Amino acid sequence: NLSPLVPLRLRGVGIPAYESYYRQLDPGNTGKISARDAAQFLKQSGLSDSTLGKIWDLADSDRKAMLNAHKGFFIALRLVASAQSGNDISLTNLSQNLAAPKLRETSSPLLSHSKTGTDSQWAIRLDEKGKFEGIFESLSPVNGLLSGDKVRPILINSKLPLDVLGKIWDLSDVDKDGHLDKEEFTVVMHLVYRAMEKEPVPTTLPASLIPPSKRKKIAGGLPGAVAVLPAVSELMASPASLKESLRSTPPLNNAPLLSTSTVNLSPKHSFKSTSSPAVGGGNWVVPVADGERYEDLFKQTDTDNDGLVNGTEVIEIFMQSSLSQTMLAQIWGLADTKQTGKLNWEQFSLAMHLIQQKATKGIDPPSTLTPDMIPPSERTSASDSTSSTGSADLTGIKELDDLGQEIAQLQREKFTLEQEIREKEESIRHQSNEVQDMQNGLDRESSSLKDLESQRQIAQERLEEMDQQRSKLEGMVNDVKQKCQEESQMISSLQSQIHSQEIDFRSQEDEMDHTKVELCRLQEEEAQLEQSLLSGRVQLDSIIKSLKNTQDEINQARSKLSLIQDSQKELTRTIEEYNNALSDINGGKLTNLPDLREGFADRENGGFRSAVRRS
Repeated sequence: NLSPLVPLRLRGVGIPAYESYYRQLDPGNTGKISARDAAQFLKQSGLSDSTLGKIWDLADSDRKAMLNAHKGFFIALRLVASAQSGNDISLTNLSQNLAAPKLRETSSPLLSHSKTGTDSQWAIRLDEKGKFEGIFESLSPVNGLLSGDKVRPILINSKLPLDVLGKIWDLSDVDKDGHLDKEEFTVVMHLVYRAMEKEPVPTTLPASLIPPSKRKKIAGGLPGAVAVLPAVSELMASPASLKESLRSTPPLNNAPLLSTSTVNLSPKHSFKSTSSPAVGGGNWVVPVADGERYEDLFKQTDTDNDGLVNGTEVIEIFMQSSLSQTMLAQIWGLADTKQTGKLNWEQFSLAMHLIQQKATKGIDPPSTLTPDMIPPSERTSASDSTSSTGSADLTGIKELDDLGQEIAQLQREKFTLEQEIREKEESIRHQSNEVQDMQNGLDRESSSLKDLESQRQIAQERLEEMDQQRSKLEGMVNDVKQKCQEESQMISSLQSQIHSQEIDFRSQEDEMDHTKVELCRLQEEEAQLEQSLLSGRVQLDSIIKSLKNTQDEINQARSKLSLIQDSQKELTRTIEEYNNALSDINGGKLTNLPDLREGFADRENGGFRSAVRRS
């Protein structure tokens, strides 16, 4: 039961379908799904590669190139369902209530573990594929192809050795057409990145790296291709290396071609000959000289001397033409007229001729063989009938013999005219191909001219923009220069002010030094004054004390004076009383005289004593 392993946030609609999908990809319950299997499975969603790349990045968060157990795979499925519903690719959408994703052929036996080698998923990750395809589009491919000139800067920028880059190019150019389509370019970038990470470049392109669109062509998707063109890995694994073959076999591109006008058509030649037909004889399309050379090459290739060669024996020779394997398979299908999977020497010569025409002149092979292309040995019966009609038997009757002679002559003329018509048609076909090639070239040149005109227009607009920018920059430079001058003047003024301030500062420093000296002197005087003040305060205290004592003495003296004054007043009164008493005495009143004396004595004694006591 896989349900306990499902993350809680993925529970809901579609989970049984998810588990069914998971069991298809991981029937052994290993808990892991490889990047290749997962990518092939998710491709069935119909989403774009860039969208699937984003989904893969979120699902394979650990960057392990695989999806762990259920979590990563179920996240990928939920994101696919979310994307199919028109939502953004985000983990925040995982909590939405979504139906199971719509996948094509999910129950097909062609899923990862049951697929054959040629149909297995591409080993290049979706995120890599999206990135490399973006680079491919940025290089402006022509008809979906990139030439070596456009790819070279990127390869050189990798800083890999040139021999390594050459090997990568040879491995990636699967169809050997000298150009890279989007898938082949992706293989190139994949191998370059692996090489930059110090991984060795494989000697042969692994089956998992062969672009899916090329696998059927390599494996023999076209009629006769299986017998003719073995897989690249088989070719590279054969004992005879391609380099040795190149040394031993003259290159097709350098082989001289003879015009059909050089063929010697002997009047004695007959298609009835039971021996091998003369090479290039009659109206066969293969020139005599080329046919003889192809026959020698056939004998070298036919190692078992059975008069036939198979695809394994000729693949190295065919591949030297640099034609695509699709084209070579088509040529093989035309040459193998009896569909036996092998070629006799005439069929081999025809195949080499068609390859030569395509490699050197760019003439495509026809969809079916024209009469002049049919090997001579395969049209013997037709030739016999033609020959027989060309010579009438004599009957002995003059009129009938003359009529038969005329009929034979007319038949010979008819055959000659038919040959001329075929030759004319072939010439017209060649001329039409040349005209078409010229038209294609003209179209390419026109397209290039338009591209150049567009580039010129863009360059002109860019130049005008740069002129405007230059004018703006010049204005800005002038403004900056003016500001620099103003700043320079301001700096000079500031420097003058600084100089004057420095002079003022020095004078102030001198004045401050003088002030410090004066301050020290004043501080010394202040100390002396404080000392004098302290001594004056002591003296003042003593004076105050003396003043207090003097004041006390004055107060005491005043008290004594007051007592004395009181005593004086009392004495005056007493004197007056005595005077009065004396007057009385003088008047004869002597009785009160002793009382007055005593009173006077009391007053006198009391007054003086109290005065003495106070003093």
